[in-house]
Amino acid sequence: MPRVRFVRFSVLAGLAGLAVLTTLQAAPAPVAAPSADPQLASAWVPPNPTNAGKIFRWGNKQWGDEFVNPLSSTWKVNRPGLVRNQHGMLTLDTASTGATVYATYSGHNRTYGRWEARVRGRQYGSGGRPYTLYWELVPSSQPYHCGAGNLVLSQYTLGTNTAEMHVRNLPNTDFTTSRWMYLNDNEFHTFAVEVTPDHVSWFVDTKVIRTERRPAALEGVALMPRFRVQGVAGAKMNRGRMQMDWMRYYTLDRANAQSIEAPALTQSTYAPAC
Repeated sequence: MPRVRFVRFSVLAGLAGLAVLTTLQAAPAPVAAPSADPQLASAWVPPNPTNAGKIFRWGNKQWGDEFVNPLSSTWKVNRPGLVRNQHGMLTLDTASTGATVYATYSGHNRTYGRWEARVRGRQYGSGGRPYTLYWELVPSSQPYHCGAGNLVLSQYTLGTNTAEMHVRNLPNTDFTTSRWMYLNDNEFHTFAVEVTPDHVSWFVDTKVIRTERRPAALEGVALMPRFRVQGVAGAKMNRGRMQMDWMRYYTLDRANAQSIEAPALTQSTYAPAC
């Protein structure tokens, strides 16, 4: 009799193992990444933690805004009716015209340091032209020159999956790169930059992707953070939205906990400079 019980147990164990194996074989395969970036093997998963400041151990922020309270007067906005804090997010709305909307923080100008923000965009409707979103640093003490002095942490057009990064210096030099990434509606990404006297490094979703050391890319001017939704004047636009979960600034007092070695940018020219 004990032998019979052993046989029954073996049969039951075998059937259970077969059921597990069948379940594993029937599990759906991960979603393949588009052919635009064959290195991505599956759908994008947000990192945890989401910020480079935590991964590279930049310490406590010196300044930041979590956008819980109404915007302070140091945020300069060009269209107050379209800029607000909504559910703990700085929100830049647009209209169906080509109006550009921006919010610039003028109370914490710095030449060197680390800036980081968690950003997302959304497009509503179709039939018009899409807006382009910018998370950038702009000079605080010189003319705008049509963006020729800006350092861009992220620039992408709604409805696309390519984000650009730039450092633009007068008169029209542009050091740039682009990165294919999931930029679906309401998908947050974290973009950061480290600016020092001898290099500029870009971080996307906690990973360093570029480090530029050529002197022509190092302008050494005081910078202000700005978020911008850029339209095309006079054109019919698809309504859009840009939202920031938070924005933070860190000093250079603490060294990076990981290497920031990365490829350099591509040098070109910035045609819209004026």
